[in-house]
Amino acid sequence: MRALRSTRSIGLLAAAIAATALVPLTAGPAQAAPSGYAGSCPTAGTITQGYTANHDGVDIANSMGTPIYSTGPGTVIAAGPATGYGLWVRIRHDDGTVTEYGHMDSFVVSVNQRVSGGQLIAYMGNRGVSSGPHLHFEAHSSTSSTHGVNPFTYLAERGVGLPCTPGGGGGTPGTNFSTWGTSVRVRADARLNAAVVTTLTGPTRVNVTCQKRGDMVHAEGYSNDAWSYVPALGGYVSNIYIDHPASWLPGVNPC
Repeated sequence: MRALRSTRSIGLLAAAIAATALVPLTAGPAQAAPSGYAGSCPTAGTITQGYTANHDGVDIANSMGTPIYSTGPGTVIAAGPATGYGLWVRIRHDDGTVTEYGHMDSFVVSVNQRVSGGQLIAYMGNRGVSSGPHLHFEAHSSTSSTHGVNPFTYLAERGVGLPCTPGGGGGTPGTNFSTWGTSVRVRADARLNAAVVTTLTGPTRVNVTCQKRGDMVHAEGYSNDAWSYVPALGGYVSNIYIDHPASWLPGVNPC
């Protein structure tokens, strides 16, 4: 939480915000896939790791055996053992994109099987390189893609916001806010020692999908330990740099 200081011109700030559009995707070499099918929520749970240049998916944690669903209609192109994942499922959708589901305990589909959006495909597990039960979800622009696109953006384009509830409408794609200040660092996690994903040079419009508690940040006489996840930037911004009077942003789900 913060208050506007007399040393900063409110008029200039408003003009800068108005002139700044939502920040384009900068994390990772891949570009977002075009909009396609109407999406479905892949699973329920807590987001424990977002999308960055070094992590081209999203991790959603929950208890062992939590159901996992296809995000859209398509054909299963892989189902079985996979290095790092233990077990995985890959689905090629009708728009040419591919979704990938890893670390499951078991799966209930087979290669070449046709699936619909929201259809049960697997159960959450802890196989492969994993520190606890979770789904690692990736989205790819095609079968030849080697680096996933931003899964938050991919699902938001299809009407699903993360975190979400299967069968419950997919949540909200996100909430728009503006940042303030210069040289605001966007980090890979809600920690001051986490890698810097990018730096905002001035007031910027951002789309926030969730927020969580992290390291305490101090600025202009205020302190705040809440951080917001911005999918388009692939990282977290301290809420102290979000231009809103509340320290915990209203209408934004916890990560």
